[in-house]
Amino acid sequence: METIVAVVGTLLGALAGAVITGWWQREGVRMTVRAEYNKERHQPRSDAYKAFIRSAISLRERVLNNDGYEDSTEDEEKRLRNEINDLWTELVFLGPDSVNVVASVLLDNYLDVIRQMTDSRHIRNECLRVINSDASEEAQEGARQKYENSLHNLDRLASELTLGINAFAGVATAFLNDDGTTPRRTPFWKKRRPLPSPILERP
Repeated sequence: METIVAVVGTLLGALAGAVITGWWQREGVRMTVRAEYNKERHQPRSDAYKAFIRSAISLRERVLNNDGYEDSTEDEEKRLRNEINDLWTELVFLGPDSVNVVASVLLDNYLDVIRQMTDSRHIRNECLRVINSDASEEAQEGARQKYENSLHNLDRLASELTLGINAFAGVATAFLNDDGTTPRRTPFWKKRRPLPSPILERP
């Protein structure tokens, strides 16, 4: 009898091991397929995110050039504005909302820099006009100082653009790295059982 029990126990143990092994194998295949599917699905988003952030980085480097800032032209400002708006239009339809939120902040930072570039260009032109005129030294110095202040504001906005770039990169990277293989916890409010309906007494 003890021999039979031992044999049955061995068989049950082997069967349980086979079931568990088979389950893990099937689960591993499902996770691999899901990861590949999400990778392909994320590719258009990845391309759009990269193009968007590269444009922002390029503008930041344009302003914070170690060789000194060179004033923009009206054509350049128009080109930059059109470029970022086109990239934004492509990105916003790809989502998700969590990425779109930080992307909209980065878009605002980008456009703030361009607006300041325009202002600095106008102020520089006015500064040159004053310097080349018969204005007093005090007026010329005031014009130079106004232009310097506009460049300081431009540097400040470029620094804010850097913060926007970092925030966007963090959120976008986290989203793209989520391949769907990590189990998600069910929110606690969905685990709560519904309250029983009151029992109505018949009259």
